[in-house]
Amino acid sequence: MNFVQIKPQKLRWFLSKHPDVVILDVRTKDEFEGKTTHLGRIKNSINIPIQEMENRWSELLPYKNKPLLVYCSQSHRSPQVAYFLGQKGFNKVVNLQGGLSVLKDKSSLEKD
Repeated sequence: MNFVQIKPQKLRWFLSKHPDVVILDVRTKDEFEGKTTHLGRIKNSINIPIQEMENRWSELLPYKNKPLLVYCSQSHRSPQVAYFLGQKGFNKVVNLQGGLSVLKDKSSLEKD
């Protein structure tokens, strides 16, 4: 594995310790915008759906040496993207275990 896992209860701590973190939501655009689910999204996150990652990953190149937090709704998609980005040379990739569905502390979220 070429990425780190972070438990949901450590998210707020992680964000406070890494103010330069790039936050990547890999859910669909409709999920991200709250049209199909109402889980919210992590503040300041950018959305590149997993289905588009192969063609759009280079958009993340300016952040290659910054911490990169990847998440989705249930942590089925985000580990795949975290691994993929690690293979592309991103060396500070962190996956949110369990995704938004298990996040109990909602203080880091924006509403849909």
